[in-house]
Amino acid sequence: MDNSIRLIPALAAAAIMGACGGGGGGGGGGSAGTGTLKVALTDAPACGYDKVWVTVTKVRVHRSETAGDDEAGWSEVIVDSAAAGRRIDLLELQNGVLADLGQTALPAGHYSQVRLVLADNKDIASANELVLSGTGERVLLDTPSAQQSGLKLKHGFDVEAGTEADLVLDFDACRSIVKAGNSGKYNLKPVIKAMPILTGTLVGAVDPLAARAEASVSLQRFDPATGAVSVVRATSVRPDGTWTLSPVPVSPSAGPGYNLVMGAPGYASVVFTNVPVATGVSTAIPATTLSSSAGRKISGSLLPVTANVEGAVQVLQRVVDETGTAADVVIEAGFANADASTGAYEVSVPAAAARAALHGQALAPADNPGLYTISAKLGAQTKTAEVDVTANAAIADFNF
Repeated sequence: MDNSIRLIPALAAAAIMGACGGGGGGGGGGSAGTGTLKVALTDAPACGYDKVWVTVTKVRVHRSETAGDDEAGWSEVIVDSAAAGRRIDLLELQNGVLADLGQTALPAGHYSQVRLVLADNKDIASANELVLSGTGERVLLDTPSAQQSGLKLKHGFDVEAGTEADLVLDFDACRSIVKAGNSGKYNLKPVIKAMPILTGTLVGAVDPLAARAEASVSLQRFDPATGAVSVVRATSVRPDGTWTLSPVPVSPSAGPGYNLVMGAPGYASVVFTNVPVATGVSTAIPATTLSSSAGRKISGSLLPVTANVEGAVQVLQRVVDETGTAADVVIEAGFANADASTGAYEVSVPAAAARAALHGQALAPADNPGLYTISAKLGAQTKTAEVDVTANAAIADFNF
C-alpha cells in the first residue's frame, strides 16, 4: 500500500479544530495569525470495478465562494510536486483508511471555496483509469475539462490561529463513473463531498458469508419534508465481516437522524434507525447476520440522451411506513448512473423484506417487501416510478 495511505483511529479523526462553516458569502474577514490546513481523501465502495485510480495534483482554497480561477487570494496544497501529483487507488480508501494529500499554512479565518484538481491523461499516462471486475481490463477515465481549474466542492471551513484544521474529501467512485455505450469509454463525473469538522466513528460486523458476497454498509439520512435520501458515508465490508465508517459527521442537532443500511447481493437489507454519531466517539453496532433473498433486476432507460446531460437512478424503499410522522424511514437500496450513450441503467435489489429496528432494539420484518420507488434524474429534471419485484424483475423507462 502506498505510504501516503494511513488508518486514522477514531479519536484522531475526530480531533479536528474549529467549527463547520455553511458556505458563507464572498470575501469574508479573517482574524490575525496563521493556522494549518491538512487535507486527506477517502472513498465509498465502487460497483463493478477492481481498481479506480485518480491522480490528484493539488487542492485549492479561497475565502470567497465566488472567486474566479485567476483571482488573487487562492492558497494551495500541492500533492507530491516532485511527481506532478499522486496516483491513488480510491478503492483502498475504505474502512477508515485515508490518503494524506498534504498541508499548508493559511491566514486564520473562514474559507468558502474548495477545489480538487486532477491530472489529465494527456499530460500523465494513465493518470486516471479503472480495472473492470471480471475481465481485468484497464480502461482510461475521460475526465471533465473543469478539472484544470479544479472540481468545486460545496463546503466552508474555519482555520484558527495556531491550530490545525483537517479537511477530509469523500470521493465516491461508484457514483463518479459513467459508462458510454459500446464505445469502450468510461467518463469520470466526480462526486465528492467534504467532511464537516466534527466527526465520530461507527464499527460493526456482518456474518462472513455475506461479507464474501461483497457486503456493504452505508449511513443515510431521510428528509420527510422533501422525500430526499442522502448517503452520508459508505464502505465495503472486510473479508472477515468487520467494517468501519470513519470519519462520519456527528448526528444532526435537529431533524431526522441517521439510518444505517447493511446489504449484499443475494441478501435482504438490514436497517438500524436513529444511529448516534458523537465527536471523538467510536459507536459499536451489534454484529448482524444477513438473511438470504432472491435478487431482482430493475432496468430501463432515461431518454433522450443529450450531450453533456447526465442521468442517474436512485432506488428507494419505505422500510418503516408511517407516512407523515417522524417514524417514517426511507432508504436508498440501489443506485446507478445511466449509460452516457444509450441512457440504459440496471440495478439489483432484494425481493425479500428488509429487517429494521431502532438502534439498540431487536430487528423485525420491515414494511413494503419487494416495493421500490425509482427516482430518475436527467440533468435538472426528476421523475419517479413505482415497481414491484416480489415475483419478477421490473422495467421502468423514463422519457423527459
